[in-house]
Amino acid sequence: MSNRQRIVTEEELEKALDWLRDSAAEMGRCKERYVKAQKMTEHTEAILFLKSEQSSDMKRRADARASEKYLECVNEEAHAAGELAKMQALREAAALKIETWRSEQANYRALKV
Repeated sequence: MSNRQRIVTEEELEKALDWLRDSAAEMGRCKERYVKAQKMTEHTEAILFLKSEQSSDMKRRADARASEKYLECVNEEAHAAGELAKMQALREAAALKIETWRSEQANYRALKV
């Protein structure tokens, strides 16, 4: 088995497994931050909507969404969403590396028979 070219080495497999285990808490924190950011955007919009002195609901909503505070919340939400997507992609890449190793092992065993 050591003479053949490996797609995923044992060391890479171990690193992927370790990373999946070790990144679980960070993934949870990213998800928590994203959910909080979403809710804060909605909360901020509602408060600004109620404070607006505009005459119609549409104008009050536009007034709320035009504020700097709302823009800050939207930017935080976007940043949190980006971090969550990054973590998801990294975890998916590690899982695919493990799956590649498994397939490679199965193919090797099939060739030995």
